[in-house]
Amino acid sequence: MKLFITYEYFLPAYKAGGPVQSLANLAANYTNANIYIFCRHTDMDGSVLTNVKHDEWVTYNHHTKVYYTTGKETVYNVLTTINPDVVFINGIFSPRFNIKPLFWTGSGRKIVSARGMLHPGALSQKSLKKKLYLVAYKLLGLHKKCVFHATTEEEKGYIQNTFGSDTTVYVAPNFPNVIRTLPMPAREAGSLRLLSVALISPMKNIKLVLEALAACKANVVYDIYGPVKDAAYWEECKTVITTLPQNIKVHYHGAIPPHQVQDALAACHCFILPSKSENFGHAIYEAFAAGRPVITSHNTPWNDLEKYRAGFNVDINNTSTIANAIEAMAAADNNAMQQYSNGAVQYATDKIDITSIKKSYDAMFVNT
Repeated sequence: MKLFITYEYFLPAYKAGGPVQSLANLAANYTNANIYIFCRHTDMDGSVLTNVKHDEWVTYNHHTKVYYTTGKETVYNVLTTINPDVVFINGIFSPRFNIKPLFWTGSGRKIVSARGMLHPGALSQKSLKKKLYLVAYKLLGLHKKCVFHATTEEEKGYIQNTFGSDTTVYVAPNFPNVIRTLPMPAREAGSLRLLSVALISPMKNIKLVLEALAACKANVVYDIYGPVKDAAYWEECKTVITTLPQNIKVHYHGAIPPHQVQDALAACHCFILPSKSENFGHAIYEAFAAGRPVITSHNTPWNDLEKYRAGFNVDINNTSTIANAIEAMAAADNNAMQQYSNGAVQYATDKIDITSIKKSYDAMFVNT
């Protein structure tokens, strides 16, 4: 089977966050197809990818090739040359990578992966522009030219709320990037090293974490990694940082390549990301796998954390619940922190079944 994937970015580009990691994990784990990935020759910030060839097929692994386009060749021509059995379109809002492939007239089935873009939290950002775009999408009947992919039953509901209850939606979870369990770093009582790895945008609620830290009495070092997607929002974050008390130290490190995330996790005690929504949250899962408890919202796939003693699910409309969770982690002694670490690893193990995930992709790509 030939599987043709379109998305704006792919490794070594990494600044677009989760979808890039989702596709990299798919290419690593799904071996029942010859995979062809069509993407830009730049990263999200416009920087050109200099360590890969452009406008030709580049071997990524034994069953995957990548075409880093500069725009010289149209997606129609590339699709026609490959003539795939399945066109897997990732995203909704890119005319070049999400709309044009739907008009390809070849025989391959077209599947659109929403990648969390139809979650109410995601639609609340630039809401008018997205609303108008979706109206046009439906008026043109684009949703009738394809079937859809969701990574959770919840996302399936959001897709059907947008395009109609009769819309065909396959549910296939993301493959995770499973990393090894890391030892918990030493710390003094009443202190904590927090970590966030995320795009800097309102969706990820970094500012909310900073506001919660203002109420914390513990000694906290907060490390933030990720590219700035919303410059105005980051300016608001920096303003909050200037008002924080002396017991709170914040370090912003910029974007981080995926292979360095493990090092960042090794240095922290707890991962925090109270997102407005997460389609998957690769960095969150990697934190669990590494043995790091997580503080996150109720708007991700990662719930029931307190039941597993793997962290806390907090109310993003109440900063005191976030502050209380941070204080609880800081107050935990070494024995309690190890219990949190063990709970996080167990949670990661229980929530992911690679064999089952592969079968769900077979059902979507092969068996229909």
